[in-house]
Amino acid sequence: MAPIKGRKAAANKNLPILSHEFVIQNHADIMSCVAMVIVIGLMVQLTSPVSSLFVALQYVQTPGPNTLQTYGTGLKDLFAIFFYFLICIIFHAIIQEYVLDKICRKLHLSKSKNSKFNESGQLIVFNAVSMIWALDIVVKGNWLADLSSLWIGYPYSTLSFSTKFFYIIQFAYWAHIMPELYFQKIKKEDMFSRVKYSVLYLAFVSAIYITNFHRIGVVLLLLNYVCGFTKHAVKLIDITEKDEDSKKVQLAQNVYNWLFYAVQSLTLILSQTMLWFGLKGVPYTGELRDFNTPMFKLICSIGALAIQAWIVHEFLNNQNSNGLNLSASFGLIKSKPKTTDTSNKKRKNAASRKFNELTEADQNTKKTLKHEAKKAAKIAKSVK
Repeated sequence: MAPIKGRKAAANKNLPILSHEFVIQNHADIMSCVAMVIVIGLMVQLTSPVSSLFVALQYVQTPGPNTLQTYGTGLKDLFAIFFYFLICIIFHAIIQEYVLDKICRKLHLSKSKNSKFNESGQLIVFNAVSMIWALDIVVKGNWLADLSSLWIGYPYSTLSFSTKFFYIIQFAYWAHIMPELYFQKIKKEDMFSRVKYSVLYLAFVSAIYITNFHRIGVVLLLLNYVCGFTKHAVKLIDITEKDEDSKKVQLAQNVYNWLFYAVQSLTLILSQTMLWFGLKGVPYTGELRDFNTPMFKLICSIGALAIQAWIVHEFLNNQNSNGLNLSASFGLIKSKPKTTDTSNKKRKNAASRKFNELTEADQNTKKTLKHEAKKAAKIAKSVK
């Protein structure tokens, strides 16, 4: 494994084992070793049953000789989630080292833009992979051709290999966001925004997985990953575009705005239709994980509406913080530039913005020159 982001020439010195800096610089190698131990355990007869809990999908069910192998769900899935949690950390480091870091060096981004570029770069890859994977599951299941197949047969007792593995990776990826905050040395003020979305996705995927709403869950995740892919594509365009008022950025933002509300509308229609109309014709079986009851459907309906209201609220807040209004974002009217109270404040904000746009090396150089100028002024004053 090649060294991860942030390893410099000075970092090659011997560091205390298990110190914070040692773990951060070598976390991908450490996770690779743990994963390798689990894989090697498959080759030893004594440890093979234990290792297979981590690598292979559990609860295999084979109804007949001519039918496809299916899988159930249970607590043993936590072992697989842990193993692929390690794999996600390793792939995160590979993408960071061999793709994102090289692009950042060519673009000469500032420190603040560099952090945003890395975040969106990682998420756009995962959104793209999950989007294609979910679309493949939906097309093969022919769920869009017949929407009733999303709820007919509930509670679905088995999953295909692709569907179950898809959910395992969803758990693993959103869980690996937490340690990455430490490994990537994310600032405290940037942590909350990343944690809240990873927790939201983990809560949603867990609820879908436990309640057996697997099919509608894949469709809703597909819609959200299409929106997420577009969102981070717009962010990358905005970060790499030097002209703040570029027509390319404005067009991309308008496309994302329309897509966001379209996805939220479809999510609302699909979820409420399934809960109140689709499951109405599905008899309650009384099984342990059959949640087709009026009270549970009411709780799910209120929860879905509350989450969507919060997502829309966050979206509008982000627009306001970026100086956009709803009409301007949809291209209905042109946004008017904000005027400052005084010319001094305007010059100060412009100087601060220009400084933030500098690369990390240029910022350090400017700080050093400013410090040396102050030092020289003090010496000249003392001589006088």
